[in-house]
Amino acid sequence: MPVYLTYFIQILLVIHVLKTGRDRYWIWLLLFLPLIGGVAYLVVEIIPELSSGIRGQRTRRGVQNLLDPGADVRTQAAAWEQSSNADNGRHYAQALLAAGRAAEAEEILNQVLAGFFKTDPALMLLKAQALFKQAKWEPALVMLENLQQNHPKLHSPEGHLLYARTLEQTGRIDDAIKEYRAVAGYYPGAEARFLLGLALKNSGQDHMAIEEFRNMIRDAELAPAHFRKSEKHWLDLAAKELNTINGHDLI
Repeated sequence: MPVYLTYFIQILLVIHVLKTGRDRYWIWLLLFLPLIGGVAYLVVEIIPELSSGIRGQRTRRGVQNLLDPGADVRTQAAAWEQSSNADNGRHYAQALLAAGRAAEAEEILNQVLAGFFKTDPALMLLKAQALFKQAKWEPALVMLENLQQNHPKLHSPEGHLLYARTLEQTGRIDDAIKEYRAVAGYYPGAEARFLLGLALKNSGQDHMAIEEFRNMIRDAELAPAHFRKSEKHWLDLAAKELNTINGHDLI
């Protein structure tokens, strides 16, 4: 690429940073690392903005956290300080949870789960997640059950899976397996099926666990390559668990 074209693109990206109010650290990256900074800016800011999909948003957060781990928390904290409304509280709590600061997220959610937003489904689910990450199993279960009671028609694969995990942590293993089976049928990705197989194994149902892990791996082999790539973590764990069970000469 000609040098003048590189500079031209660099200037355009800097202008985009200024016009759209992006974090100013992008300017430094674009000026001092024009090639790497430009590619990073496209991946983190431009492409996800165009796609506006969940995968694009995850990519954006992942690269942004790699470049500046505390950027999202700082941005959301500033918005929260400027206006402590429910929407800003939700975004701030999400950033805190992603940063592993569940106790702080719970504090923010306690403030916004009031009045008109006392039964807001997104806030209630975030509160349950914050409680779960702090190993507060029973309060998390109560929050999830309240969520179901207030929003019986809510369709949330993420919330359903969290409910199954919370049941398992509170010792309700049979109920947990029932919920794992239900959510595994529609949950996007392989995590729910892996957790189902693991729950079966942990409850002593090794033969059923073997069947679940085998079917999970076989189905993935028939799925598109991008699915196997995105779910590699869970597929590898399933293969490892399958090998562990088989090592006990159960089949």
